[in-house]
Amino acid sequence: MQDRGPVYRHRRTALDQVTAQVAATAMGREPADLIIRNGRLVNVNVGRIQDGVDLAVRHGIIAFVGQGSHLLAGPHTRVVDAGGRYLAPGFIDSHDHVESGLVDLRGFAAGILPHGTTTIACDNHEITNVFGLRAVELFHQAAQDLPLKVLVAMPVCVPSIPGFEDSGATIGAEDVARAYREGWAQVQGEMMNFPGMVNGDPHCHAITAASLRAGAVLTGHYASLDLEPGLAAFVATGMTACHEATTAAGALRRAELGCYAQQRYGSAWLDLPNTIQAVTDHPGLDTRFFTLVTDDVSPATIAGPGHLDRVVRVAIAQGVPPIQAIQMVTLNAAQLLERSRWIGTLSPGRAADILVLSDLVNVVVDQVFADGVEVAAGGRMTVAWADHPYPDWALNSVHLAPLAADDFRIPAQGPAQVRVMRLFPGQVHTVEEVHRLEPAAGSLAADPARDLAKAASFYRHEPKPGITGSRGFGFVTGLGLKPGAAYATTLAHDCHNLLVLGTDDRAMAQAANELIRVGGGLAVVQDGRVQALLPLPLAGLMALEPVPETAARLEAVERALAQAGCTLPSAEMTIALLGLIVLEELHLSNRGYVSLKPGQPPKLVDLVVAAD
Repeated sequence: MQDRGPVYRHRRTALDQVTAQVAATAMGREPADLIIRNGRLVNVNVGRIQDGVDLAVRHGIIAFVGQGSHLLAGPHTRVVDAGGRYLAPGFIDSHDHVESGLVDLRGFAAGILPHGTTTIACDNHEITNVFGLRAVELFHQAAQDLPLKVLVAMPVCVPSIPGFEDSGATIGAEDVARAYREGWAQVQGEMMNFPGMVNGDPHCHAITAASLRAGAVLTGHYASLDLEPGLAAFVATGMTACHEATTAAGALRRAELGCYAQQRYGSAWLDLPNTIQAVTDHPGLDTRFFTLVTDDVSPATIAGPGHLDRVVRVAIAQGVPPIQAIQMVTLNAAQLLERSRWIGTLSPGRAADILVLSDLVNVVVDQVFADGVEVAAGGRMTVAWADHPYPDWALNSVHLAPLAADDFRIPAQGPAQVRVMRLFPGQVHTVEEVHRLEPAAGSLAADPARDLAKAASFYRHEPKPGITGSRGFGFVTGLGLKPGAAYATTLAHDCHNLLVLGTDDRAMAQAANELIRVGGGLAVVQDGRVQALLPLPLAGLMALEPVPETAARLEAVERALAQAGCTLPSAEMTIALLGLIVLEELHLSNRGYVSLKPGQPPKLVDLVVAAD
C-alpha cells in the first residue's frame, strides 16, 4: 500500500496474560516499554486537565499515570518528552461506514490514524448488501494485524426494507447469530428499518433478538422527527444509540431516554451544529449520553480537514468546552460500545491508545500511539502494512449487460403529473413533489430548464430469477444538471444497484456503460464525453488505492459534476441517498418509487400520479 519501509504487522496482548508484568512496571520494579513524561493529561474520567503527568506502557497496556519519577527505563524503553503538550485518549468513532471513504479497510485505517482515530465501529452494510455474510467475514479478515481497532457492526437491514428493493444478498436472524459466534462481528449495526421495529415486523424483531442473545450492543437508525411515541418504542427494543437526530430536540430526547445521541458530522450530512445546541443551550447538562460520529466521510474530507479531529474542532467551535468534546469521542463512545475497560481513557489497565496534541482547541495531533506503538506523527503514518489479497468474487460484482438509450425510455401517451424527489444540500431526506411533464416522442423526458433530471435504478448484482433486469424510474430536482449531462454510480445506498441520473438518455447510457466496463464506481458524462471516472472495483464500492490518490480522483468527479451544473457539496454522497428507501419521503429502488411518510409504513407508489 505504502512504500515507507518494511511491512508492519500489529500485535496486541490481552491484559489477562500480563497482569503481573504491568503491575511490576507500575511499581517501578520492571522497565516500561514506553514512558511519556511531562504531559498535560486530558483526564476524561473527571473532566479536567492535569499538569506534569508521566505515563508508562507495558505490553501495549497503560501501567501507570501520574508522578512517575520512580518509573524504570531499560535499554529497550522508549522515552518521549511531551514538553507540556496534551495527552488524550485515542478517538473512537462509534458509527461509521468505511465504504463511504471509497477505499478498502486497510487504506481507510492509514487515512484516519494520523488524525487520531484509533477505534472504529464500522457498519459494513454497504458491501454486505452486495455480497451477504461473506462480506462480514471479509472485513474481519482485512482488519487483522492493523493498529486500528476495528469493531465490525453486523449489518441487519439487508435489504433495508424487504419487499421494496433487491440487493445482492439477504441477511436473516441466523446470519446475524452466526457472525457473532464466528467472531466476525462485535456490535449490531444500525437497525434502519425503524418502521418495522415500531410496528412489530417479525423479521426485524427476530434479528434484534439474535443480537440481544449474543450480548451485542444494538445501534439504531430512527430517521423520523416523530419523537413521541415512536422513538420510545424504538429504544424499548434494546437500541443503545442512534445517529439520525437532526435537531437539538431530537438529540436531547434520545439522551433523555438513555439512548446515546451520536451527533453526526460527515462530509455531506452536517447535523452537529444543530444537534449540539442540546448541549450548549443547557449549561450544566450531563453529557454522558452524547457522542460524536462521522457516519459517512469521503476520502477528500479525510485527506483534507480530517476525521474525528475535524468533528471535535467543530464541536469546540460551536461552544463545547474542549475536554467535554473529547469526552464525546473517547469515554462516552467507549461506554456506548461497552468497551470502557479496554479503551476510551488514559487509565491503568487500558489499551495505550495515546494522542499527543500541541493544541487542544484546534485539535492538532502531533503523534498517535496504538497499543503503545507510534503509528503516526506529523499527520503521516510511520508504519506501513501489506494489502489484503481479495478473492476474485469481491472484485467482480457488476453483472449487467451494456445499456442503450432506449433502456432509459419512459413511455407516455400524453401529459402526466409525476412524482419528483427534491433533494437538499447537506440533508439526508427528500421531499415529494408533483410536476407536470409533457411527453417528447412518446416518452417522458428530463427538463433541465426546470431542473428536472431523470433517475433510473438497475439491479446489478448476481442474476436471480424474477429480479434480473428489474429497473425503477423517477425524476429528481435540486441537482441543477445542464442539458446533455449524466451521472452514474454503483454507490447507491443501501442496495447499491446502478443509479443513473441525467438530462439526456444517451448520456445516461454512456455513463452507465462506463461503470459496467470498469466494474463499478462513479462516472460523469457531458455532451457525449466522459468527463470523470472513478473506478471502485471492490464490490463496486471501494478503490484499492490509498486515500490521497482516491481523494484526487473523487475531486475530479466533483469538479465534473459542478461543470455539469451540480453545485451540491459532496454531491456524490447526497445523490447516493436517493436510493435509501428507509429515509423520508420519496426514494427510488430497482422496483420503483418507495414512499415513506412520517408515522406511516413504507409503500410502493407509481411514478405517474395522474394523467391529464
